[in-house]
Amino acid sequence: MIPSFSDYCSFPNWHMLRITHLSSLNGIKGENIVLTISVGLLLVLGFLYIRFAYYVFTVWENDIAEKRVSRRDQYSPSNKLPPDIKSFESNKQRTQDNAKLHENFDNCELLNEFVGKDGMKKRTNDLFRERAKRSNSLTPGAVVKARTTIKTSLDDVGQAEELNMDHIFLSYIQFLWGFTFVGPFSYLLWWKGTKWLSIRTRLVKLGILKVKPCDLAEVVGKLCLEQSQAIHFYAKTKPTSKLGNIAGFFFANFPYVNGDCEYQIADLLAVDIDLDTKKWVKAKLDDRMLNVSETLTLLWFNGVCAQHVKLHSMANWGVNVDKSVAGVEPFFHRNSIVTTMYNYFGFSRFSSYFETWEKQGLLSVGWDPDAWVQCVKHGIRDNIWQHSQIEQLVKYSRFVNFIVKVREIFLKEFASHKKSFPGVHGEAMFIGTIMHSLDHCFLDWNLEDPLWLDVDHKEFGKMAEIGRIVKAGFVSDVSGLYFNKRFKGSNHPFYKSVYKKAARVDKFLADNMDTCIIK
Repeated sequence: MIPSFSDYCSFPNWHMLRITHLSSLNGIKGENIVLTISVGLLLVLGFLYIRFAYYVFTVWENDIAEKRVSRRDQYSPSNKLPPDIKSFESNKQRTQDNAKLHENFDNCELLNEFVGKDGMKKRTNDLFRERAKRSNSLTPGAVVKARTTIKTSLDDVGQAEELNMDHIFLSYIQFLWGFTFVGPFSYLLWWKGTKWLSIRTRLVKLGILKVKPCDLAEVVGKLCLEQSQAIHFYAKTKPTSKLGNIAGFFFANFPYVNGDCEYQIADLLAVDIDLDTKKWVKAKLDDRMLNVSETLTLLWFNGVCAQHVKLHSMANWGVNVDKSVAGVEPFFHRNSIVTTMYNYFGFSRFSSYFETWEKQGLLSVGWDPDAWVQCVKHGIRDNIWQHSQIEQLVKYSRFVNFIVKVREIFLKEFASHKKSFPGVHGEAMFIGTIMHSLDHCFLDWNLEDPLWLDVDHKEFGKMAEIGRIVKAGFVSDVSGLYFNKRFKGSNHPFYKSVYKKAARVDKFLADNMDTCIIK
C-alpha cells in the first residue's frame, strides 16, 4: 500500500519532524551563544591585560627605565668583575677585635683555634678561579683578541666596589613577560602562605590547633650546618678539648632589628654546635647569653635577611639578558630574565607588602620596613668571607658535602661550555643556581613550622614576625610555571652534564637544583 499524504502528516511523523527542526535551530542558537560569550570573554580579558600591561609599563618606566643601564655600560655594577671576597686575616682580625669589646668572650677557646688556608688550598682556588673567568663580551661567539684594539662589552680588569642585588636593566617586553608568567605565581605563593599562617596562628591561640613539637637545639644545629650560613664556621675544638667536638660559628658586625623596630648592629654573635649530636650548645650576643629559642630567631632572621641576599647579589654576575643571547641560548637567556626579575621582586618590592601583613595581624603595628631594608643592605655590603676551612664540616653536613663536591663539577663543566654563556662569571652562576636553590630547600626543610619562632619575645619578637612570613610565603617552590626550571630534565648539554654528575653525589639534592633564581 502506497502511503497517502495524510499518512505523512499524521501526528507522530509530523511531530518528529518539528522536533528535529527545532533541535537544529536550538543547536545553532546554542553555538552562537557560546561563540558570543567566548568572544566577549576574550575581549574583556584582552582589555584587562592591556590595562595590566599599561600598569606594568608605568612600573617599568619608574623603576627600570629611569634608573638602570645595560651591563654594557661602564656604570653598571656588573659591567666590572665581581668584588673580591674578603680575606681570612681580615675576618679573623675583625672577629677577634669585636670579641675583645665584651667580657663574655674572654674565655672562648674557639677564638684561638682559627686556621688559615694552606698552600694546597690556594692552588685549588686558583684553578677554580681560572675556570670561572668570564668572557669580556655579552655577545655570543664574540672573539676579542685585545682590549687595546677591539672595544668589548665588559670591563675585564676593574672590579665592582661591592655586591649589588638589584641593578640589571630589562627591556619593557622582558619586564612584562616576568610580570605575566612569573609574578602572579610568586604572588599566589606568598598570598596563600600568609593567609594560612594568619588562620593557623588564630586557631593555635584558640587551642584548636597545636604547634608541631620539635627539638629547638636540633633546629639551630641545622641552621648552622645545613644552609649557606655554614660559611660562618670559624673553627672547631681540638680532639683533646674538654668541651667535646664543638664547632664555633661567629658573626661579626651582626645586623638585627630590636623590639622597638630599630636597625641595630651587634659586635659579635657566637654559636657553638656539637658536631657529634649536631645540636646547639650555647650562644652569645655581645654581653648577653642567649637561650636556644633566641638563637633560633637570630639565626633564622640572619639567614633570610642578611645571608641569603648575598647569593642573590652575586647571581647578577652570572646572567646575561642581552637580546643577542635569546636566539642562540634561549634556555639560558630565559633563566637570566627570571633571575633578574626575582632579584627585583625581592629587593625593590618586598618591603612594600609590610602594610598588608600588618593589616593581616602578622606584623606588629608600626613595623618599619626600612629596618628590614637596612639589614638587607648590610648583608650585601658585608660581602663574603674566605671560608676554605668549611671543608672541615664535609663529614658533618649534607649541604656542605654536596656544595663542595658539585662546585668542582660545575666549574669544570663551565670551563668546557663557556662559549654558551658570554659575559658570565662561573662562580656567580654556580651561586645563583645550585647554591641559591639548595639554600632555599634547606631553609624550608630546617624550619618545618614557622610558629617555632617566638613572636612574643620582647627584644627579638619583631624579627620572629617577619621570619614567620618569609617561611610561610617565600621559601618553598613556586608552582604553576609553564617552563622547566631544573637542571633535571634540561636538554641543554651543560645543565644535563652537571645534573648527571651531581646526581652521583646526592640524587635527591641534584633533583632540586634550579637553573635560575625562581624562589
